[in-house]
Order: sequence, then structure tokens, then C-alpha cells
Amino acid sequence: MTTKLDNEATAERRDGATMPTRWRAMADAARFMLSFHVGLTSDDRRYLGRVIFWVAPLGLAIGLAWAGAFRGAWRLFGETEGRDRVIPALVVVLLEALVTGRYLPLALCRVVDVLETGGGAVTARAVDDLSTPPRFRGTLLLVLLVLTQWVLILSVPRWNAWWPTDWRRYFNFLYPEPIYRPLLLAPLWGRWAILLAACVGRTARGADAATAAMCAEMTPARLLRHSILPLTLSCIYFSREQNFLIGAVIGLAVFAISYLSSVFMARGVGGQTRSTLLATGQVAQIVFLIVYRALWPKIHL
Repeated sequence: MTTKLDNEATAERRDGATMPTRWRAMADAARFMLSFHVGLTSDDRRYLGRVIFWVAPLGLAIGLAWAGAFRGAWRLFGETEGRDRVIPALVVVLLEALVTGRYLPLALCRVVDVLETGGGAVTARAVDDLSTPPRFRGTLLLVLLVLTQWVLILSVPRWNAWWPTDWRRYFNFLYPEPIYRPLLLAPLWGRWAILLAACVGRTARGADAATAAMCAEMTPARLLRHSILPLTLSCIYFSREQNFLIGAVIGLAVFAISYLSSVFMARGVGGQTRSTLLATGQVAQIVFLIVYRALWPKIHL
């Protein structure tokens, strides 16, 4: 028979485990994107919700790391011929390729190789086997992805900082210089697209437990809630007087292309796997940089 003292002790243990559980959920969300060894299951739905909650904020944290690396390299090496920021852009690409997003381009290249060799005839475990050396098309795509990202970051013009004078002036302290804004938001949209892919279609048979759990817990309503952060920041940073919809247009373009890419990849390999989720994140990240660069004159001129 339990006593009141026993019940209070149990409650204290439960409350004391709340904070460690939150940090553990954040660590599992990071490992889901940075490692293929995550022991998530679908048994604890509340805990899975916490893991999913951290995916987009971690994308913003990666964006802060990009901006910090760019700023540090810029101060250390300066500009080439007073104009181009070759080394700072290269530092950002190296950071992404080696640390913050090393599996995203590899996953996309792996999916492309699998689609080339027959797609649905392979198992989910084979799709997620990133230790297999990429074929010619996958290797070419990997080189092009890294080169494209570097060129897009390098091509962002340096522009005099501007701050809004309308209702957004109350948030001016949150406004970085224009050159840092795409660096902040590209990884955020890329990690958000992982959640988008988890909503699309079914999980492939034989997919790892973490992927199956995330796909089972993601719903359109939950995706909509997680869209608030990237969409709000895009509208705040990229919209100006008489151009209030630019940020929303960028978000819509990222959503549309990421969704179609996810559907195509999932159908090709028999469902969503860890590789298709991460590959969708890579597609979204590149698409964001392309659309932002295309709309740059409408944003800053």
C-alpha cells in the first residue's frame, strides 16, 4: 500500500526528470540529422513530440553557426580584391559539409543512385547505406551540390543594412545585416523540410525505428505549427514596404519544390526512409538559396 510520502517521492522523481528529458530530446533530434544511430521508438508519443519540436530550432541554431563562421572568416581574411568573400563562403560550405549537414548531400546522392539502378527493388536498409561509395551520377551530384551552395552564398551582394520603420521597428534589435539573413534561414528551411517529408506518403518497409517513429507522429497540423518559425522570420527579414509577400513567396516555393521532390523520391524507393527525409532537407536548402538570390533585387532594391 503506497503512502503519501511515496507518492510525493515519485512526483519529485518525475519532475526532476523533466529537464533532462527535454535536453535528451534535443540531443536525439540533433543525432537524427547528424547520425544514423538513434534509438527512437513510437512507444512514447509525448517524448517523440519533444524530439520533433527541436528539429526546426536546431536548424536556426545551425544558421547561427553559419553566420558566425562567415563573420569570423570575414574578419580574419577580409575580402578578396575588396569585393568577393571567397574564403568566408568556403568556410560556411566546409562547416556544412563536414559538421552540420554532412549527411544531407550524401543522402540525396544515395537516393539518386538507387533511383538510377531500379528504385523500389531495393530495401530501405540498402537506401540508407551511406557507406556504399556513390556511383558516377551520385558523385557528380555531390560535387555540384557543394559547388552550387558555395556559389550561391558567394553571390549574395553586400548591401547597406536597412531596418524597417513600420511596426517591425520594435524588432530591429533582432535584425542582422542583410548578408547574414539567408545564412540564418537556409538551414532552418532545410531542417523544416525534413518534417515536411515525414508527412508525405508512407514509411518504407524496413525503415529504421527513428524514421518510422517520426513519420508516424508527424501530421499536417503539427507541420503547420512548425512552419510558423521559418515563415515568420522569412516574412520579417525579406519583406519591405509594398513588398510584404516576398517572404511568403520564398516559403511557398520551398514548400512546393520540397514536397514534389519528397513525393518523387518516396515513390521511387518504396516509401520514406532516413535518406529520403534528409535528401528533402538538402533540396529545400538549395532551393531556398536559389529563390532568395533570384528575388534579391525585389528585396533590397
